[in-house]
Amino acid sequence: MNVLKPEKRVTMVTLLKKNISQHEISRKVGIDRKTIRKYIRRNGLGLLPENGDSLLPTDVVATGQVEGQSQNPPPRPPAYSVDMENIPFHARSACEPHRQWIEEQVRLGRNAMAIYQDLVERFNFNHKYNSVKRFVRKLKQKAPKQFDRLEFLPGEEAQVDYGKGALTMLASGRYRRPRLFVMTLKYSRRSFRKVVRKSSQEVWARLHEEAFRYFGGSVQYVVLDNLKEGVIKPDIYEPELNPVYEKMLNHYGVVADPARVRDPNRKGTVEHAIQHTQDTGLKGRRFDSIEEQNKWLMHWEEVWASKRIHGRMKRQVEQMFQEEKPYLSPLPLKGFDYFRQESRKVYDDGTIQVEQSYYSALPAPLHQDVIIRIYEYEIEIIDPRTMEKIRTHVKSHRAGTVKMEPEDRIFNPSRQTKYLLGKAESIGPHTKKLCELIFGEQGRVGQRRLQGIVNLARKHEAANIESAAGKAIDRGLRSYKSFCRLVKTQKPSADTKTENSLSQEHKLIRSSNDYGEFFNNFAAKAGNDPIISQEDLPQVWQNADWLKAMAAFGLESQKHKKNNEIWIKSPFTGEKNASLHMHLGQNVYKDFSSGKGGGILNFCQDLLGQQGQVMNCYQVAAWMLEKGISVLNKETSIDRKPVQKQSPPKENRNVEVDLRPFFKPGHPAFEKRGISKKACQYLGCGYLPERVNGNKSPLNGRLVFQVRGISQDLKPEILSHVGRALTDRQSTSNGRYWAFPFSKGLEIYNQDKLLLDPLAREQVERFGLVLVEGFFDVAALVSAGCFNAGALMGSHITVEQVLRLKFLASHMAIRVIHLFMDRDEAGQKGSKRAVSLLKRNGFAVKEFDWDQKFDQPGCPSVGISSLIKDPADMSGTQIKYLRKHGII
Repeated sequence: MNVLKPEKRVTMVTLLKKNISQHEISRKVGIDRKTIRKYIRRNGLGLLPENGDSLLPTDVVATGQVEGQSQNPPPRPPAYSVDMENIPFHARSACEPHRQWIEEQVRLGRNAMAIYQDLVERFNFNHKYNSVKRFVRKLKQKAPKQFDRLEFLPGEEAQVDYGKGALTMLASGRYRRPRLFVMTLKYSRRSFRKVVRKSSQEVWARLHEEAFRYFGGSVQYVVLDNLKEGVIKPDIYEPELNPVYEKMLNHYGVVADPARVRDPNRKGTVEHAIQHTQDTGLKGRRFDSIEEQNKWLMHWEEVWASKRIHGRMKRQVEQMFQEEKPYLSPLPLKGFDYFRQESRKVYDDGTIQVEQSYYSALPAPLHQDVIIRIYEYEIEIIDPRTMEKIRTHVKSHRAGTVKMEPEDRIFNPSRQTKYLLGKAESIGPHTKKLCELIFGEQGRVGQRRLQGIVNLARKHEAANIESAAGKAIDRGLRSYKSFCRLVKTQKPSADTKTENSLSQEHKLIRSSNDYGEFFNNFAAKAGNDPIISQEDLPQVWQNADWLKAMAAFGLESQKHKKNNEIWIKSPFTGEKNASLHMHLGQNVYKDFSSGKGGGILNFCQDLLGQQGQVMNCYQVAAWMLEKGISVLNKETSIDRKPVQKQSPPKENRNVEVDLRPFFKPGHPAFEKRGISKKACQYLGCGYLPERVNGNKSPLNGRLVFQVRGISQDLKPEILSHVGRALTDRQSTSNGRYWAFPFSKGLEIYNQDKLLLDPLAREQVERFGLVLVEGFFDVAALVSAGCFNAGALMGSHITVEQVLRLKFLASHMAIRVIHLFMDRDEAGQKGSKRAVSLLKRNGFAVKEFDWDQKFDQPGCPSVGISSLIKDPADMSGTQIKYLRKHGII
């Protein structure tokens, strides 16, 4: 052993005899405690005499291990028992006699200093604070925290984070550490590394895109920290992502999975990758540029990092990456189009300002904020409420440019000019030619002269204006006042009046005897009955044939995809694309270009009127019989019985078209109401996208619900598709709801699932049937797990719907019907009427009470918020609460 100098040895022995602890001797003299214990054993200073006195004080702390004895670590709290027999007397702490009291104080959460002060005052403790501190520290020892080992499949997850790179010379001439981006594949530990000078939302997204292309594919999930470039607002349940980052990940089919705040262990793989890069690849290095450091990182990854044997996996990283590479998702051919998202307020002229140009934002409300996305070559304007795209403009690079369509302007000079030339043409060809010459020569100033010329038709005959226009063209007159004087001079002369007087005799005029004979042979013998009776009019309409009507007018079908529907070009507007829809089964039509609609009789009447043949409905019906478009059953027409009011059809006809493959279930309007994608797929509803080219239906750009019925052989059949408007323009043009014609009073929405789906049927038999008003109400209930829901598609129940409920009750047990109508006045009146009607037909009915109170433990009773107007306004948790307590 090492030999101490005599003066240190003497000092050590003297301090031991004065009851100084080994720890204090080591600190003051500078002798290791192991050396002190060796001198104690060698010189016999630690041997106990027979009387039990010790040469060492009792406050010496156990700091080492005595030969032949072992000291186990103290157990975790609350077990504080210690085997004192195995601890030598000289190694016991001075706090040992007070162990029980100190343990009680530790359980109370007191610190070592507070315990030391009480020991001095209450127990006359004369040892140092360090003894108490070491004693309390042993009592507070805890077992280390255990972490789970996360394992993932190949291509399932990647982890990303920022670190600090090596010192790099910047443009300022100083060395700075750039930001080090690392993406690590969880399965193979293969990494992509790159340093950037500054970070932003776009830079963060572009680094991900570069990493995907470096790996040759994308993963399913990306775990990231809650940094601002990726997560705008952290949240455990639904974090708000940066829109550019989110759209980029959607483009590559990747889902972001932000870790919890202050939880770096969730992404420990990339944390270790950053530390490995800093300690091994970059430590002690300096670079003259960012590009040089990136070049080195790529070289280091390919030559060293990917070829290393991973410490935990015991396998080469490159070998594991080759196994993982086939499981990476293929990349799209086109890269992501980056944009910058901002907010703008709509000006009073309907435009927004982006940089130094103006773009039309209509139909967005004036003085309201809209979301804009600025791409490289275009501008998108988005409604912040529905997140639907309103307008798209080509990006202008010229300051002061106004991108505004003519129809968006309140006063459009070009449209006004076209209108004035049309009125001039109605006066005559010379008048139109004169107006065209004036506008062509004088431009905008001449437009007012055009208004004056056209308005002359209010005071003067068109023939005089047309005659004056011809003379003005010949003479080269362009002045409005000169033209007015010329019109006033165009009064008919006496010779003209004589020439224009009626002639009584002419070679083309027959004699009065001929007209009298014609009247006697035909008109005098005609009956007094009308052309067709009122009783036969409905039969003519019902028996009419659309194909024969089209042949009579010379119309051709553009689309005939289904047996009972036809699309043709509108004969009223002359559009190039087919925009008029005919339903062969119900003999109705709808022209989406002109807004006309009705039955086949109205169609023929409008077309005949357009050709100059103005007829009433009876004359049109007779014309249809004459042309063979319709037939009249003679047996029924002979019996002149009083005509009764036509009742609606007893059943809706099914349609063959199924729009569900074209639906997009995920839409902000659904998500805003808490309606899940699974519920949309279950019910057969979704967003029908707009069509850029081709024929457009009013259903395009709407939330569409498919209405299905049940056939006699208990199979679902499609009856119609109902579209809910998302914009004010859609509501104004085709109404808030638009559907192919069907009688909703005959059906119960979701009836096919109630009867044919095992889960829905089991809930109906267990909880009863829940009847609501609308489509969104059923979707909200289904999203919350309540599949026993149907909708009346209105606030009032019909007798036919009660019969439909009886049909359902004949195939399954309906224990009770819960009426969960809307909170407004119409809903409550409809609920009262439904209760009366259902009870008369033998149903047990419960009506939902919107004014009821709910008890909360330790809190006063609360009611339903006044902001909730219908079941669709409730959250999934609230609906589940109602189900749990048997309310619905």
